[in-house]
Amino acid sequence: MNNLLKKLRDSFIDNIYSEAVKSPVRILPVTFFFLCLLGGILLFLPFLGTMSFIDALFTSVSGVCVTGLSVSDIATQLNSFGQFTLMLLIQVGGLGIMTISSVIFLLLGKKMSVTYEKNARNMFDAESKEEIKESLYLIFKYTFSLEFIGFIILFLRFSYLQHDFIFGFKQAIFLAVSAFCNAGYALITDNLIPYNGDPYILLTVALLIIFGGIAPVMAIALPKFLRGEKLSPVVTIVFYTTIILLAGGTFLFLISETNGVLSGMSFSDKLLNSFFHSVSARTAGFGSVDLSNISCGSYLTLVFLMIVGGSPGGTAGGIKTTTFAILVITCINIFAGKKNVVRNREISYETVYKAIALIFTYLLILTISIILLITTQSVSHSKLAFEAVSAIGTVGLSMGATTGLDTFGKIVIILTMFLGRVMPAMIIYYLNSKITEFDVSYPKAKISLT
Repeated sequence: MNNLLKKLRDSFIDNIYSEAVKSPVRILPVTFFFLCLLGGILLFLPFLGTMSFIDALFTSVSGVCVTGLSVSDIATQLNSFGQFTLMLLIQVGGLGIMTISSVIFLLLGKKMSVTYEKNARNMFDAESKEEIKESLYLIFKYTFSLEFIGFIILFLRFSYLQHDFIFGFKQAIFLAVSAFCNAGYALITDNLIPYNGDPYILLTVALLIIFGGIAPVMAIALPKFLRGEKLSPVVTIVFYTTIILLAGGTFLFLISETNGVLSGMSFSDKLLNSFFHSVSARTAGFGSVDLSNISCGSYLTLVFLMIVGGSPGGTAGGIKTTTFAILVITCINIFAGKKNVVRNREISYETVYKAIALIFTYLLILTISIILLITTQSVSHSKLAFEAVSAIGTVGLSMGATTGLDTFGKIVIILTMFLGRVMPAMIIYYLNSKITEFDVSYPKAKISLT
């Protein structure tokens, strides 16, 4: 009997495995779907909190997709066990199903499919399965080391401010995981607004967000950098694009809100909060000021940063810094009449095509989401558009519209968050399997663009 059960179990596992590895496009949304559903069921349990099922599902999707948008106050509607469950959902979602599933397959001793291994090698900048293992180990070590350092700093600060070690421990461990995974959740009713004058907390959270958003790329590049090796074009693109976006976002938010939501603060606090929101808008979602009355300039700045998002392979969402940079570099080279090159490496047309396809699909889903929201919800259209951008970018910044959504509106945001998390990777995996080189050429079509 035991042997029969063992055979059935092994057969079941092998069938699931064989179906999963046939298509990374399939395993990603299916795994995320079941993880979100499981999280929703768990958070709905009465001994974890007091949420309705739709709110529990919303919170689970927001956690797994590391978004941070909330229709419930997790500080009061989830008890300690519920908050711990949410933290685990955030951690798994932040590490990413690609990483998690690769670990599972490697631990099981299974061989990856050709397509899956190709995507894994591209993601981890590895040439072999052994290098993938080394990269995975480095990523996990990098993740948990930085989360631990962030936890220690936040624990000491919260404990000092509140004179309560238990409070400090609870806040610090949840916030460290949430920040590194770019989730935007905090166990404080007003998020980080009560600490908008505390550089220790805001800068620690900001650095965790930055390192989480570029984790795999930077983690793998760090040893090469220390050995004095030349950095790859993708690392260079991520590095410079991140700096430009952070600096530009800080400057624009500062000049837009000096006499707005930042009024009454000292210049150093204005600069600190401007930098914090420039970082947070790139898919983290923490707020240190009330965004419900920001100016048009800040609104557009934050929307732009949310759409661009973080870097590939990290915990961040959005179209990714590399996608945005590829289009900018391509446009600059076209206007300059130069070959499409970056750091002495040619950017292939295939890469540009993928970037265009990704952005088009992203903006199409965003447009549909906005239309559905503004035609069904009795909330300010600009605030609904902001929430939709925040959802698809898995950011979590809110102008207060999320709490005013009805059940249909919550479902729209749930789907938008889910697609925002899995859709970019799905598109790239799909295109990797579809785009091929052809020797056959066709006459060029003459199409006017003006």
